[in-house]
Amino acid sequence: MKNLIFSILLFLISNSFFAQDSFIKNEDSETSNSVVIDESKDIYNIVSTGINTKLSDIGSTFFKDKYIMYSSRKTGAIGAGKDENTNNPYNGLYCLNIDKTGNLSKPYFFAYTLDSKGNEGGLAFSNDEKTVYYTKSADGNSKNYQLYKSIFDNSKYTWINEVSIDFNSVSYSIENPCLSPDGSKMYFSSNMPGGFGGYDIYVAEINNDGMPVNPVNLGNTINTSNDEKFPYASPTSKEIYFSSNGHSGYGGQDVFVSKIKTTRYTKPLNLGKTINTSADEVAFILATKNRGYITSNRSASIGSYDIYRFDLQKNSTTLNGLVSEKQSKIVLPNTKISLIDEDGKEVTTQNTNNNGGYNFEVEPSENYTIVAKKEGYLDFELPIITANGNSITNIELDQTKAEIVANAIAIENIYFDFNKASIKTESTLSLNKILEVLSANPEMNIAINAHTDSRGSDKYNMILSDKRAQEAKQYLIKKGINSDRLEAKGYGETKSLSNCTTNCTDAQFNTDRRVEFIIR
Repeated sequence: MKNLIFSILLFLISNSFFAQDSFIKNEDSETSNSVVIDESKDIYNIVSTGINTKLSDIGSTFFKDKYIMYSSRKTGAIGAGKDENTNNPYNGLYCLNIDKTGNLSKPYFFAYTLDSKGNEGGLAFSNDEKTVYYTKSADGNSKNYQLYKSIFDNSKYTWINEVSIDFNSVSYSIENPCLSPDGSKMYFSSNMPGGFGGYDIYVAEINNDGMPVNPVNLGNTINTSNDEKFPYASPTSKEIYFSSNGHSGYGGQDVFVSKIKTTRYTKPLNLGKTINTSADEVAFILATKNRGYITSNRSASIGSYDIYRFDLQKNSTTLNGLVSEKQSKIVLPNTKISLIDEDGKEVTTQNTNNNGGYNFEVEPSENYTIVAKKEGYLDFELPIITANGNSITNIELDQTKAEIVANAIAIENIYFDFNKASIKTESTLSLNKILEVLSANPEMNIAINAHTDSRGSDKYNMILSDKRAQEAKQYLIKKGINSDRLEAKGYGETKSLSNCTTNCTDAQFNTDRRVEFIIR
């Protein structure tokens, strides 16, 4: 009797999934204290859509601002016939309206012309929504899905000209098609020979006839010895989401995300425990930047698979640090910091603040190069990989040497506190370059000439510039240079280099506001 009960339970469990819903169970994927899950810090708020039945309801894509799903629910004559593998009605395609808050309406049948005698599965549409790519089970094998293409006939208001994709085969299944946002590629899952495990994710080109061709496996960064299914390319084309029981997760099928790079895919990141459970999470898709849908057989589900809505709260990841001079550790304000991605494109740039600090919002686990540039310092580059969380990278810059050009000692500009003669701490490093030249050339005498821009009165600028020249002179004297070798004078705005007097730009002001060291 016990053996009979066990056999019945085993039969029910082993036959409770459709092919496009099922995965190889990975017993090793159960979360334990020894498993480290590299997961997103974003927060997903999951709510039921209220449209689920006691059978299977699985989301797929959008069409004309409606949500498309496939389901084993039986609506009138639709869904007639039973899947011999599950003893449930065959899957059919359904369409649901979406209101402004993301709630779904009661489903209604999607397209009679796409209905077959077996199971319907996932589907995808071209950008103009005139071409549909859809999957349905092969005759005599409800677990084997084949991929087809049809076009929309506006006059008949129906789908016509069904064409089987060239790489279909009765020997393997093709499931979960998804087009890239530009329509040039199709991602799908398949257990075709030559993969890494059960189901792998592939990408195919869309040729001029709208046919997917030349399928290529995404490789072992994405695919494992278990199952990877339900690929979804983000609207930005920068990420691919998918479900897997082969990467470290919380139990069953978890949703992961990987960045799409020019020549590779990044290590998948688990979307985290606010969306993934010990059950299966599949069919992840975004409706807006912060809202989407997911399908799961979690414990709260009414049927074998239910559709849920999620609201997404993005948590930013930051990269910050301080920029300082290497020897003295004095912080360096106004240093230009650029963030370059691995394709060599500048992501963003900023200048360090008055405390020498910078702060970027970055993508987690991403390859970047930090580039730092400041007048009077050697350019700095540092390749980094951001953490899956906030991280700190401090930068130390090496100074360049002062140059003797014609009758002057050329260095970067000297900075003073606003409307004051006091030298900013960072500019003492610049004056040390003058000190080094004078110490190496004891016979050299210089004139320190300070200039202002055209803002402020002539009298005020003349006084201010003279004070600044004297301040620079006093610094050098304190460092051991004989006062007889130094002459200091302010010229106010009388020797403008820009010749600008009204509507001047910041660049022109910066050109005029300077300290010169002239060899006498």
